[in-house]
Amino acid sequence: MQSRFSENVFLTGFMGVGKTTVGRLLAELLSYPFVDLDEMIARREKRSIAAIFAESGERYFRDCETVLLHELVASPAKLYATGGGIVMRAENRLAMRNLGRIVYLNSSWPALQDRLQRSKGRPLVDPEQGWEGVRTLWVSRQPCYADADLVVATDGCSALQVAEKIAEKLTGN
Repeated sequence: MQSRFSENVFLTGFMGVGKTTVGRLLAELLSYPFVDLDEMIARREKRSIAAIFAESGERYFRDCETVLLHELVASPAKLYATGGGIVMRAENRLAMRNLGRIVYLNSSWPALQDRLQRSKGRPLVDPEQGWEGVRTLWVSRQPCYADADLVVATDGCSALQVAEKIAEKLTGN
């Protein structure tokens, strides 16, 4: 699908929802460059996201996200997968909105928990401590996620189906 769409697109949602996987597929559908903001931060910092959280803390990581968003003003349009907590700062939501469109990948808690149980290296997930804290975090972020230009349900869909839904809504095709 060749697109005439020319805005930045920011994929938001809780960890494990598939922002990077969907983002790569969507970028291909829209003929857009793809950037994973977490990967960009890890390269700049020369350490993994888990190491950043462990050594410098979540606040430092969130500051890195905010700085990076402000640097995007001079960049050509791209598709960005964001970190799961980027939306918690109102200034980040405003920056993303000023730079393009915010797309929230919405998934139910059971679907997310299933995905998170199978993933490794997530700094805010420790299955040995149980899931209630992670679920509470997910619930607390819902109002900020919902402050998006487009909300796309992901449950029961493949990553490609989600990417196709988003492409259709963004381009009107």
